Amino acid sequence: MKKSLLYIAFLAFPLALLAQKQGLRQKYKAFLTPPKRYVCYRTSEKITINGKGDEQSWQLAKSTENFEDISGEGHPKPYYPTNAKMLWDNDYLYVLGNITDPDLAAQLQQRDTIVYHDNDFEIFIDPTGDGHNYFEIEVNQLGTIFDLSLEKPYRSPSRGFIQFQWNCPGLQCAIHLDGTLNNPNDRDKGWTVEMAIPRKAIAAEFDNYLKAGRVLRIGFSRVEWHRDYDVKTGLYLKRKDSKGKTLPEDNWTWGATGMVAMHMPERWGYVYLSSVVVGEGTDTVKLPYDENMYRFMWMIFYAQEEYFAKNHHYAKNYAALGLTITDREVAAGYKFTLETTTYTYELSAQRDGVSYVINQDGKFFKR
Repeated sequence: MKKSLLYIAFLAFPLALLAQKQGLRQKYKAFLTPPKRYVCYRTSEKITINGKGDEQSWQLAKSTENFEDISGEGHPKPYYPTNAKMLWDNDYLYVLGNITDPDLAAQLQQRDTIVYHDNDFEIFIDPTGDGHNYFEIEVNQLGTIFDLSLEKPYRSPSRGFIQFQWNCPGLQCAIHLDGTLNNPNDRDKGWTVEMAIPRKAIAAEFDNYLKAGRVLRIGFSRVEWHRDYDVKTGLYLKRKDSKGKTLPEDNWTWGATGMVAMHMPERWGYVYLSSVVVGEGTDTVKLPYDENMYRFMWMIFYAQEEYFAKNHHYAKNYAALGLTITDREVAAGYKFTLETTTYTYELSAQRDGVSYVINQDGKFFKR
C-alpha cells in the first residue's frame, strides 16, 4: 500500500488548493451531522410483551426525539409523529415504538415477506459499532416480521453476505392497535410496537454486548406510503402519479442519514446501556471514541467513495480528494495516515498511543 501522512499532503500541494471555497465538510454536511444519543436505563421489573407498554418502567423511560425525514434538513417534516423508548436488563433489550396513524392498514401476513411494502416500523442494531455484522427487524400493523442480518452494508464493494433466512433468535414482538385495521370509514389514533430482543441476538464473537457501559448503534425507521382505499378490491392501493407510476414512500427516521438509505450504520444513534435503574437517577451517554475524529474519518470515506466511482481507483493523497485546511480542523491533534492500493485503502487516526481505522468497506475499528 502507498502511505500518505496528512501533514505531508499539506506540504505537497499549494495552500490555495487546500483553502478552496467548498471543502469536504461542506460537501458532505448532510452525512456529518451528529448522530442521535439515548441513555437506555435498566429495568428491574418484568416486562410483558403485549404491545401496550403498560409497565411503570415504560412510563418512566424517556422517548427519543420525534422521527424526521431520512434526508434531513430542507426536507418536509413528517406529518404524523413517531418516537421510541428503550430499556434493558441482563436478558433483553426492550423497544417500544409509538406511531401515530389515522388510518391503520396492512396486508402482508407471511414472515419474511418484504414488510416495508406495507407501512412499517423498523429497527437496525449494530452491536459492535464497527459498521459490519448488524441486523434489521421490520414489523407491520399485523405483527408480520421481516428480519435479516448483514455482514456488510449494501454499499460495500465486496458485497458481504446477507442472510434473508435469518430469524432473530428468541425475539418477542407484539402490536397494539389504537383503532381498527383496514377500515377506511373511521379515524384511528395509531399503533405501538413492543419488542424484547434477546442477549444472544446482540452477542458477537462470544462477547456480551448487552451489559452496562456498552454503546450500541441503533437506527429506527418508519415507512409511510401514500395510499387510497379501493372499493372494488377492498384493499388499500398505493397512490400513483399522472403517468401511472407509484409515488415513492416517505421514510421517517430517528436521526437523518442524509439520503434515502438506512444501511449507513455510522449514521445510527448512540444507545448507551446505563447501570442506573430507570427512575432512580440520571446518566449521560459516554461515547467510545472522539466524535470529531470519527466524523473526519467518515468524511474521507464519503470522498473516497465518490472518487472511486469517477476514477476506478482510490485517491492516494488527501489533496486529490479536495481536503481543505478547514476540513482538517475537524479533528485537530490526530495524525492521520492513508494507505491505498487500486481497490483498497485504510485510513488510520493515531493519538496518545491509540489508533482507529476505517477501510473501503466502511468498517471502523480500534487497532
